Amino acid sequence: MIRTVLFLTILLAGCSAIPQTETPIKPPELVKSARLPPILSVVPGEGMRFNVKILVLKDGTVGDVKLLESSGDAEWDSLALHSIMKWQFVPARADGRPMDVWVRQPLVVQLRDPIIRVLDGLVSATEHEADSLYSLVEHGMDFDSLLRQAVQVSGERGRALGAVDISVYAPPLRDELLRLREGEVSRPLRFGDGFILYKRLKKDPA
Repeated sequence: MIRTVLFLTILLAGCSAIPQTETPIKPPELVKSARLPPILSVVPGEGMRFNVKILVLKDGTVGDVKLLESSGDAEWDSLALHSIMKWQFVPARADGRPMDVWVRQPLVVQLRDPIIRVLDGLVSATEHEADSLYSLVEHGMDFDSLLRQAVQVSGERGRALGAVDISVYAPPLRDELLRLREGEVSRPLRFGDGFILYKRLKKDPA
């Protein structure tokens, strides 16, 4: 019988960059994972482990992924590698400049239910801009009006996100969104190289 949703827990202590230069590298940071394929076998309580090597490109996308240690299910491994290709990162940097880098990443797969939130998002390229927008909201400016203005100026800045499974976000962002109450607007939250003010809408799907 196919089990419920699979969620990937990242063991950050095991993440290591494979440098292509002698310049010190700030390693990439996971922003958003992707839903993994269902699995037929029984997953132990501590999770199913496997190990991969990921090429994170300077735009934060994944250019390649290679299996270093199998989960024990070759077919599932192949499907999981395809899912990892959809991950999003803050790219690695050397001297402040984004760069391509390989990272070795041990992973643990655990069975968890999705966490659905209905969200809108107001996107900013810089923390200063995001802080300014948040200050407007704090002083009574209507978030929905700001969102409409942003959509008119640039569709990229205003996003009607809709129903989102926040369990695929990296833990810091996921935990902030978990604390967000209905109708509340978050402080600026980092997403990749930008920042987003999230508003949790009043009705989440069943």
